[in-house]
Amino acid sequence: MVDGLALLPDSWVWLIFIGIGLLMILLELIIGVGTGLDMVFLGSAFIIGGLVTWPFHSWVLTLIITLAICVAYLALGRRYVHRWTATRKELTNIDVTIGKKGIVLHRLTPGVNGLVKVGNEEWRARAEESIEKGEVIVVTAINGVTLNVEKHQGGK
Repeated sequence: MVDGLALLPDSWVWLIFIGIGLLMILLELIIGVGTGLDMVFLGSAFIIGGLVTWPFHSWVLTLIITLAICVAYLALGRRYVHRWTATRKELTNIDVTIGKKGIVLHRLTPGVNGLVKVGNEEWRARAEESIEKGEVIVVTAINGVTLNVEKHQGGK
């Protein structure tokens, strides 16, 4: 019985690797960047492996070069590529309100919304305890346009 790769002419293996690489890159474009660009870099490894070994007409050399590039990317480059392409969670103007101190403008009681001032803005607020007008509060969460607050315990 003859091995399947032995039937493949060595002079065309490089072209097959380039084709596989292009298909992987195309698949990345279809899927989107959901794979973290891994398909693009692995597809590029196939293309480079095919182009570098084209003059040698050796499927073994093509396979070894491509595997070496893939392993190098997976072992070294992947970590940096994912760090570079990762989306950073940036706080919006409303998120930075969490943790800020403010002052109660209208008394807060459990189950009844009141009014607080945080920075230069007035907010509807709710608390799980009664907080009197004039007391200092800290924002613990935001639910829609209502702040969840608690009494400031001192310190910072």
